[in-house]
Amino acid sequence: MNILIYTDSDLDGAGSALLLKWYFKQAKDLVIVETGESILASNFKSREGTHDHFDKIFILDLSLTKDIIPYIDKEKVIVIDHHADHYDLKDYYKNAKVLIEPGTSCVNLICKLFKKKLTLSESQKTLIEYIDSYDSFNFKNKEPLKLNAIFNYYNRPKVEKFIEAFDKGFREYTLFEKNSINLHFKKLKDQIKNAEIYKGKIKDYDVVATFADYAINEVARYFINVHKAEIGIVVNKKAKVVSFRRAKQSKVDVSILAKTLCDGGGSVAAAGGRLTEKFGELTKQFKIC
Repeated sequence: MNILIYTDSDLDGAGSALLLKWYFKQAKDLVIVETGESILASNFKSREGTHDHFDKIFILDLSLTKDIIPYIDKEKVIVIDHHADHYDLKDYYKNAKVLIEPGTSCVNLICKLFKKKLTLSESQKTLIEYIDSYDSFNFKNKEPLKLNAIFNYYNRPKVEKFIEAFDKGFREYTLFEKNSINLHFKKLKDQIKNAEIYKGKIKDYDVVATFADYAINEVARYFINVHKAEIGIVVNKKAKVVSFRRAKQSKVDVSILAKTLCDGGGSVAAAGGRLTEKFGELTKQFKIC
């Protein structure tokens, strides 16, 4: 069997592709393409000439819009994703097999879908647990943060390098990886130290907001904890992107906020969208700390 995988260029996307590599360990040919929502259609089209070679074509961890879906809605295509906004578009698919279910991460969903035939070692289970923890914004220790730091310090192809490095599961870090982790936390510390902090409310939820263009999850988590907020907002002024994160104990669905305020989406715990006038008007009420 020959397998082609299009996956998101982040830690969850890398972990999702790695899970399928473990599952299809007897595959004759398994090709992984690192991509993103905005470039999937062009990546898919550029490789269409090779698609006949593959028995199954997977699209992982990509929250697609109704404009992109027609480009990839083909037979042999299997779409696996956990984003709530993508789930709302399931009916737009007519030909592909759609396995979309809102949840904590794509790795968690794959484990659920393939649990009867997916046998993992303890080190593999640990790796997937850490990836799920990072993507769901639910950190029990620093290992998920360290894994993401390592992933971010790779040059492209990041997914391929991560899979090669952790093909056997979680393990002790190499010297390069330890240096990457140290650089990551130093840069994160500097960004937190220089951040401007704003506080406000969205409905009855306490909100803390700041500006950052690096380590969004970590920045949001830090300020949520320090200010005991239920929602953390991080604005990347360079990219004109807004990221929403919720506190571990909160039940708010931040994907709804991202969709309503920023024409975006995501999962219940982590979402984002573009910087809009509607968002700007809302945050005028926020006050600097």
